[in-house]
Amino acid sequence: MNYDNYEKKIVEVYAVAINGWTYEKNICNPGKIGHRECLITLLNALVTNKCRWDMLTDEELSDRISDNHERQANGEKIYKPRKPR
Repeated sequence: MNYDNYEKKIVEVYAVAINGWTYEKNICNPGKIGHRECLITLLNALVTNKCRWDMLTDEELSDRISDNHERQANGEKIYKPRKPR
């Protein structure tokens, strides 16, 4: 999965989002979480369906895209550029 560009490549393309992410940071590769306790908490949330993929409505998707553009304009790195070849 493309964790670095989650918003652009996953949310905005497929109109789905992960809800219930238990790690205190943004959605990231679980291999980068590091702490065993955090991984166990995330695994339990996935198993019990507290962390899950949800479909976004057209309105939710539009709001999310607008919010992403605003956050990017304010300096937050939402859309990470590809490395030059």
